[in-house]
Amino acid sequence: MTQTALADLFLLCIGAAFALLYQWLFRILPRARWQFIAVLPLGRDAQGHWRGRNLTFYGFFTACAGAIAVATFILLTSAVGADLGLTLLLTVVVLALCLPAAKLIAVVVEKNRHGFTVGGASFVGIIVAPILLWWLDTRAQAWFGTSLPVLPMLAAMAIAYVIGEGVGRLACISFGCCYGKPVHDSPAALRVLAQRYAQVFEGETKKIAFAGGLEGRAVIPIQAMTCSLYTLLALGCAVLFFHQQFELAFGIALVGSQLWRLYSETLRADYRGGSKQISAYQVMALIACGWGIGITLALPVHTGMPADLGAGLAGLWHPGVLIALQGIWAVMFVFSGSSTITTSTLRFGLAPDWRCQAGCEHPPASQPLAPPRY
Repeated sequence: MTQTALADLFLLCIGAAFALLYQWLFRILPRARWQFIAVLPLGRDAQGHWRGRNLTFYGFFTACAGAIAVATFILLTSAVGADLGLTLLLTVVVLALCLPAAKLIAVVVEKNRHGFTVGGASFVGIIVAPILLWWLDTRAQAWFGTSLPVLPMLAAMAIAYVIGEGVGRLACISFGCCYGKPVHDSPAALRVLAQRYAQVFEGETKKIAFAGGLEGRAVIPIQAMTCSLYTLLALGCAVLFFHQQFELAFGIALVGSQLWRLYSETLRADYRGGSKQISAYQVMALIACGWGIGITLALPVHTGMPADLGAGLAGLWHPGVLIALQGIWAVMFVFSGSSTITTSTLRFGLAPDWRCQAGCEHPPASQPLAPPRY
């Protein structure tokens, strides 16, 4: 079996695994149970209860999306022989710029100091990453006398971005943000599909409930649609990548994802900034499309550069890479999973049969049980 055939089979298996996972997650994540993953007690109030800090599934899935995106980037760049150290450096710098941008742009565009915007963060990454890669290429030529595979690396970055944003939509389903319009407001061409796969969100702490007033109502499953479409787009472009069609892989991944963002904004009911006719994120998508097309036309086509799946998996299995992926997951989980828009109150006590469980002797009947102390 040839290398490209092995890569096709590998990607087919990945796609099948995603399909099974999505089928389950799309069904359960709109439920109220799937918003919070844990609560950390912070301090006690006057009544003896504890104030808690909520850790969310939004942060969990955002962290998973980030780790998967970085793993994809390393897999693809290693497959074309890119230097692993430079790949990790580029990844860290882009994340260091995009993570703060996710919050800053949400504040500027949506006037929301508690939220994050993947659209804003991705826009910054799309603009900045090619510039950083160009700079790294000039440094590599000056310091080491060698050039980086710029177009294959940009294609890998575009594919990684698309799969990351696709998986990240699971976080939006969990929190109930980025929600769609009610089914009866969907375009006629999509109404049958929207009715069949409509999602109904539960829980007053989900954004669709407190910001949109749509709890318990059937809405267009825009998050699931974006998740599915972006995952298919990323896998399809990865196939092109392993068939050495780097220019097509980059252009289709970047422009295709931004065109979908441009249209999908019309199916959403949450506030998106800008005017009623066009949102701020649609403007960003248009700029990103033009930027991507310009880069595609400007860069030389790379031909004859093999993309070896075995080399990609070997680069991904490097101990330093595995540690870096865990660190990225942890940072992203803490950054996006510590909720500031929800609150919680905890009360700790003892089980009714705590004495039996602790092996303590029962006190005399005349001696009352002392209340448990915290």
